[in-house]
Amino acid sequence: MKSAVALGCSHTAGTGLLDKYCYVNVLSQHYNISIANLAVPGGNCHNIEKHLVQYLDTNIPDLVIVQWPNVFRMTVWNQGHANNQNISNSSEIFRLMLSHGEENFYQPWIQTIITCNALCKFASVPIINIMIEDVDQKYHTMLNQHGIVLHTDQKRPGLTWLMDNGANDKLHHSAYCHAQWAERLIGLIDELTTS
Repeated sequence: MKSAVALGCSHTAGTGLLDKYCYVNVLSQHYNISIANLAVPGGNCHNIEKHLVQYLDTNIPDLVIVQWPNVFRMTVWNQGHANNQNISNSSEIFRLMLSHGEENFYQPWIQTIITCNALCKFASVPIINIMIEDVDQKYHTMLNQHGIVLHTDQKRPGLTWLMDNGANDKLHHSAYCHAQWAERLIGLIDELTTS
């Protein structure tokens, strides 16, 4: 393995930490490879899809790592300006979609994961899908039908993603959490790349 790309939200960007403590950089050091970090703090699944398509248009990495953000995030366009929104900073459009059912968020999220995995398969690039939290089993089942495993927080030894608010901004996760995420990912990467 010579190169990789990582996509996600603030977790993958390492918001609130010195760069060297971000799990992406820990992985880069561990494998002695370059990992392009295309994470967007506050980002959503559509940011990931956009950046993955752009990256694969000119680069073929040896591995793609995607940390899927919380489902309840979206890009809302207003007079030509994109605004990444979540439940904390939602617009009327966001709240209206939510009031009409969670499917307005879950279905595009699932479809985006399927599309990104299909792109990687077409490019013959292995992909690891992680989510720092978890979703209902029915969504895992939908993904499994496409051969996609989403590695989530199962609150069990070896199958969790530690979380705290120990970063410098007191909102994001500490270097300790990032080190644990890297350790779990090393196991997943080694399993994927040696099988």
